[in-house]
Amino acid sequence: MRSFPGHAIRVGAAAVLLLTMGADAQLPTVEPDREWVLTGGIPTRAGLQSFDGKSAVLRLPGGQRTTVSVDTLGETDRAYLSEWKERQPVVMPDSVGVESNKVEVEVVSEDERTEKYVYRTQHFEFTSDGRLTPSLLRDVARNFEATYELVKALPWGIDPQPEEGERFQAILVRSSERYKEEGGPENSGGVYFRGRKVFVVPFQSLGIERVGKSFAKSSDYRSDTLVHELTHQMMHASLAILPQWVVEGTAEYTNILPLRLGVFRISAAKSGLREYLGFLKARGGVPEPYPVEKLFGISNKDWSETLATNPKEARRMYFTAYLLVNYFMHMDGKGDGAAFVKFLRAVERVRQEIADYENAWNTFTALPEVEKLPNNSYRWPKSLRPPEKPEILSLPEKQAEFEKSCLEILLNGRTTDRLMEDIRSAYRRVGIKL
Repeated sequence: MRSFPGHAIRVGAAAVLLLTMGADAQLPTVEPDREWVLTGGIPTRAGLQSFDGKSAVLRLPGGQRTTVSVDTLGETDRAYLSEWKERQPVVMPDSVGVESNKVEVEVVSEDERTEKYVYRTQHFEFTSDGRLTPSLLRDVARNFEATYELVKALPWGIDPQPEEGERFQAILVRSSERYKEEGGPENSGGVYFRGRKVFVVPFQSLGIERVGKSFAKSSDYRSDTLVHELTHQMMHASLAILPQWVVEGTAEYTNILPLRLGVFRISAAKSGLREYLGFLKARGGVPEPYPVEKLFGISNKDWSETLATNPKEARRMYFTAYLLVNYFMHMDGKGDGAAFVKFLRAVERVRQEIADYENAWNTFTALPEVEKLPNNSYRWPKSLRPPEKPEILSLPEKQAEFEKSCLEILLNGRTTDRLMEDIRSAYRRVGIKL
């Protein structure tokens, strides 16, 4: 047994976000002063400087600035912040990543006897059943942190937070047998388990090979599968409410963006698309796009079953989901991703409404007067009033209405046939025939 707890490969003090805004990007302006009700219920006049979804920076009359948590504000102020956020222009970064020489990797433990090797970065802890060479370890760690920064910086409104513990969890396994033991689905190269809040990727999906007693990058080394599953993990809070084509399309979008030395180039999405098409041609040809009207209605269960039983059809689904997200991000309307961001914001509002209800329900059921019954239902005195369930949870037709209204944001009055015509036309303009 060989174990080195706490040993670290130091390449610097911390990961650093590199974010270059496009020349036409607009920054939020300070709002006119209005009355806020801050901690203690004291009315205060201030102008909104910025809001990141969790904290608002206010400019006080004397010029001082103060930061307040949205959780401390009343309903009127929170509604104002939500409306302000809706009005902000979409800011698309040119490139996002980390400085390679400032990513730190800690070797938590390396145990040859149990074949368990644990590594840690600023935001991740990942386990491998094979020792990774220092070069491979640095590259994997860099891609972990770069993907975290990418999803956070894209205008999707995602603030990645571990669902449990201090770090996101991942497992890298060295064989297809071990991948299946971990629950990896048939015909898949990686998987994110929502329930376990962990993703699993086999070495062969990354192009990792044995070199002596360790594992290193082979000539086929690729990071796309890693980025794909990382994107699912970063978007965990929204996965249950997003349509499956968006879940998979956003993950395909990020893993197809050009990535070099820990930096994603969003402005070079077109070159990433061309490389992707070249990859598909080399692997059997570019598939015919899947019918979008069918894709829009596919559930997670249907998607998984197709992947397991009909990989050729699943390939079309992944391909078309990517085409849609890439189109809505860079080709639809003014090419600024505005409709897609509006769509994601609408989904986020409902997700937050559901999350608020669940938190309120948990608080309610923890009251001493509330009794949990053997069938997992609850009983409480008439004097108590439980939190009101959101409509989308109470009536199935309300969920269907919500999904239709969100889709209409993207369709913008078009039929699905017309949308597909617009998509083919947009790709033709950049020299790509679908």
